[in-house]
Amino acid sequence: MRGATEDGRHAHLPTRNAPMPAERFPMQDQLLSILNALEDGIFITDLMGRPLWVNRASLDQLACSETHLFASDVYRLEEEGIFSPSVTRFVIDERRPVSVVHRYRGKDYLVNGRLFSLYGGEPDAVLVQTRNLGEDVLATRAPNETQALLDYALRQLRKVRQEQVRPLDKDARLSRSPVYRRCLDLIERAAAADTTVLLTGETGVGKSWLVSRLHQLSARHDKPLIHVNCAAIPEALLEAELFGHVKGAFTGASREGREGYVALAEGGTLFLDEIGDLPATLQPKLLQLLQERVYHPLGGKPTHADVRIVAATNADLAGKVREGSFRSDLYYRLNIIPVRVPPLRERREDILALARYLLMRVGERLQRPMQLDRSALRALLKYSWPGNVRELENLLERMTVVCDATTITADDLELEVSHEQASPFPVEEGLQDGETLPERMTELERRLVIETLEREGSTRRTARALGVSQSWLMRRIKRYGIAR
Repeated sequence: MRGATEDGRHAHLPTRNAPMPAERFPMQDQLLSILNALEDGIFITDLMGRPLWVNRASLDQLACSETHLFASDVYRLEEEGIFSPSVTRFVIDERRPVSVVHRYRGKDYLVNGRLFSLYGGEPDAVLVQTRNLGEDVLATRAPNETQALLDYALRQLRKVRQEQVRPLDKDARLSRSPVYRRCLDLIERAAAADTTVLLTGETGVGKSWLVSRLHQLSARHDKPLIHVNCAAIPEALLEAELFGHVKGAFTGASREGREGYVALAEGGTLFLDEIGDLPATLQPKLLQLLQERVYHPLGGKPTHADVRIVAATNADLAGKVREGSFRSDLYYRLNIIPVRVPPLRERREDILALARYLLMRVGERLQRPMQLDRSALRALLKYSWPGNVRELENLLERMTVVCDATTITADDLELEVSHEQASPFPVEEGLQDGETLPERMTELERRLVIETLEREGSTRRTARALGVSQSWLMRRIKRYGIAR
């Protein structure tokens, strides 16, 4: 695979084994000439972050040689400060479009990144388009062209925000679980408070989704949401990644210094995922950021930060405090608004609606509509879901790809259901705070009616399955406001 040549005349878009034959793409030379004539930078990588193609404008913007670019990947280039941060990495990690305005080498750029397919079918590459918004470029344009460019940038940013908010609201309306509705209500209250939030819960319950919702509902929604996985960055690099560094702060540091994630989140939200894996050496520095809103870039002076800190973990932080591996003062400072995200097995009344919604979304993305038959719905309800919502979504995506028919059955799912898992509504130990026994019994009745109605599909069959009259069932449906 080759990148752009010095003059762009013989550059080839990549194929799996060799340049694309001319008979398959007769406009290739003309297209490449157009791409190389653009003022916008065009940068294409595979899903491992390895460069596949770049046009001349992108090379000029990056001030990086073609040889060095194609000998690296975006992760290494980000460490070197050539990308800071890498929009390509965000797209790969988040699997969604990303649009940011980024300042690099004294110039402002509108950077749009998205997944796309080079060969048809599943996305197999990332396309990043970089538009220079600097004054030196804008000054060369006519006023109407400048305004059109700025309008375009605003439309793109507004579109991305709408695409982010719309599914968040729809996902939130899906839930009929009281325990999850309480979680959503707490997130909405916390969004308005602009204080530190700590989300706890098992892997795959959707903590990142809730952080996105919190950010979009907050007054900081028009500023960045920066996601940092504390477990994914080597301990030796984490401090520089978080707080940045100045020129020459350490051996191998970028010649011009580098902004850290705290600076990139200025005015917005800094999401520290897997906070339980934060090294002990960095815990006092994070505590200083939380208490004083001040941090120290490596080799630099104290810097003020206007950021909101949201943390998440699947670990027992209180247990880590008792063990001595996590500072108690940091724990209490993070735990101002604790939000426990319930596992999927504790919100079983949401499973069927959630499964249908996720299957619809996967089907739209893969362009293959699918449905679940009754046996599959019953199997979904009886399974314990140790991997939570993430496991459910991954299972449905796998079924969409591998099933021959467009209707998924229980045999297709191949879920192992033990006798301990067979009860669709396990009784939680003890009553919740402020809950009475009649309230618990009423809630169990409501959940059982909802679940049986979902499974059976009609009030006649539901009444028969519950051993009650249809008129009794209709009164309960009305009392509980159950949507049929």
